[in-house]
Amino acid sequence: MMFIGSNLRTARLFHGLSLQELGERIDRSKQFLSRIEAGVDVPTTALVDAVCAELKVLPEFFTVPDPMPIADEQCHFRKQLTTKVAMRQVARAKGELLKRMVNALEEHLDLPQYDFDEGDGSSAETIERAAERARAHWDLGLGPIQNMTRVAENAGAVVVPLGGLAAEIDAISFATRRPVIGVNPEGRSACRTRFGIAHEVGHFFLHIGVQTGDKLTESQANRFASAFLMPGRYFAPECRAALRGSRLNWAALSEIKMRWGISKAAALYRGRQLGIFSDEQYRSGVIGLTRHGEARVEAEDAQMQPEQPELVVDSVQVLRESFGISQTDIAHQMHVQPALLSELLSNQVDAVEIPVTNVVRFPRSNNERPTRPADR
Repeated sequence: MMFIGSNLRTARLFHGLSLQELGERIDRSKQFLSRIEAGVDVPTTALVDAVCAELKVLPEFFTVPDPMPIADEQCHFRKQLTTKVAMRQVARAKGELLKRMVNALEEHLDLPQYDFDEGDGSSAETIERAAERARAHWDLGLGPIQNMTRVAENAGAVVVPLGGLAAEIDAISFATRRPVIGVNPEGRSACRTRFGIAHEVGHFFLHIGVQTGDKLTESQANRFASAFLMPGRYFAPECRAALRGSRLNWAALSEIKMRWGISKAAALYRGRQLGIFSDEQYRSGVIGLTRHGEARVEAEDAQMQPEQPELVVDSVQVLRESFGISQTDIAHQMHVQPALLSELLSNQVDAVEIPVTNVVRFPRSNNERPTRPADR
């Protein structure tokens, strides 16, 4: 069978290995491995076995082509502007494996239907309207969103914590047939993660078929996230309540943060965006956060419970408990070793206990759709 060199590159980058580092582990030169990835040379069976052992994949991983590789315009990186090319390549490889995992799950289960509309990102006003329409379409009202992760999953996206991402990357998403959002769990507050997910949802609405990562597309997705999490009509009065005369009321800002699940920095920025806070008041707020050591981690962050993605966890558990399909079976379907799948799942399946009221009821046939509580 033909050896697909690009699949070797994907597996290598998934583990964050350079050609030099992989070569040292399997006693081959980086030049030789580069020729294999380029399709110039073909590895021996012994070399394939060595690579499989090191990269936690099965030999079939290198012989089965990906029918729908992720295109550039389908790949969205939060903070891409400050992220090095090599780091983006690692994140993209992780996305490719996430896509394979989701495809394997969908072979057995009906996941929520795709429910993202196309929005107009040409101006601040059209982005605000797109965010309002999204809330109306999903019947969310205009108040605080209880669980941003569940909103994205109910709309047909898959959200997963994705370890091993560069510190510069808050979240990544892939606008594939089944949208995938990977969030960086390292050192992120709950409100920062919620904003990151809303940002990626913004890409799904505003940037279909558009390559992102520049200042314009990032600012558009940020505007959508702000408008979606903090709708102007409801949030403007909150901002006014956070003023005591011409000065900021920090106690009120703290209450707003906890009620809306957003950072105080995001509330300040949104307040200025809505014309409630002046530029001077906004600058004073930013300086105040910095002075109190809250530029990156805010005082209330420790009180906020991180949201737990449920869709993949529920899917794997239902396959095991109801259909006798184990994680090993899923891994083999992906042509990887179970250890790689566990790494991809961040070991969350065994570690997370899902309350009964939050469990998705998956169908046993394609005639029955999954249901989920309407407590977004």
